[in-house]
Amino acid sequence: MSAAINISRELLAQAVEQSHDGITVADARKKGFPLIYVNRGFEKLTGYTSDEVIGNSYRILQGTDTGQPELETIREAVAKGEGCLVTLRNYRKDGSMFWNELSISPVHDADGKLTHFIGIQKDVTARALLEQHMHQSNLDLQALNQQLNTLVYTDHLVGLSNRLHFDEQLAHLFAAAQRAHSGLSVLMIDFDHFKQFNERYGQSAGGECLRMVGHCIAKSFARTSDCTARYGGEEFAVVSLAANIEDLRHHAQKLCEQVRALNIPNSDSSYGVVTISIGGVHRLPERESTEAELVKLADQALHAAKQSGGNRAHIVA
Repeated sequence: MSAAINISRELLAQAVEQSHDGITVADARKKGFPLIYVNRGFEKLTGYTSDEVIGNSYRILQGTDTGQPELETIREAVAKGEGCLVTLRNYRKDGSMFWNELSISPVHDADGKLTHFIGIQKDVTARALLEQHMHQSNLDLQALNQQLNTLVYTDHLVGLSNRLHFDEQLAHLFAAAQRAHSGLSVLMIDFDHFKQFNERYGQSAGGECLRMVGHCIAKSFARTSDCTARYGGEEFAVVSLAANIEDLRHHAQKLCEQVRALNIPNSDSSYGVVTISIGGVHRLPERESTEAELVKLADQALHAAKQSGGNRAHIVA
């Protein structure tokens, strides 16, 4: 059983007056809840004297910064006769801003009627600035990680994924297809007569051609489960969770037509424009199979497409 500690009113008043925190008392029985008492801690914290704030409300500390959502929290609490704890921007008499952790507590008389609100203000500017700095540092770190991922996984000539990213995505989708017992498609795509194109039009034109065709391929395989990458040189690769082999054959042949429709001149092609060949494989990955085997099969299919004259897709199961 705990014993009550009796202290004099004088000691209590002295403790409140000498507190480093700002302590205020507002009259809850009057409109606007005017302040009827502020201690020295409040005066030091805000720069306002007691005479300047008595009769005013807490709003004197908010200046024109009245759009803070925490102010609505305060209004809702006092309207219900409840307490609250918020951290908001307040302004001293000289206009300087500080972060104020404000605790408001209701006081009731013996009959349970609300009579006053006690407010305790703490200057938590240092803590708030530290939290902001840590938050910004986390955002900066996230942005840096994204930039690093972009550097590591992007082919900067064409702006698509590079072979490293393709290999990782292929391994990921290969495992997912095995778990779900679903089909997986791998395509290898190469230009027809690209060596001659570079020799005739120059490497600058060759780079622009790679970018245009690469974006056309990426647009054709734009689902989140697709990955289009520059595999090396003028060769591109695609891994996709295609529905079935017939849809893949149709889609791949349509891609050949879309690239030809770009109308990039190539005098060394029988079509007079840049064309591509596509080799692909679509199958359900078995437990004993590997990603490398799918890439090899797609590469063999690409060779067959080029041997057949190019500008076509050859897809195997």
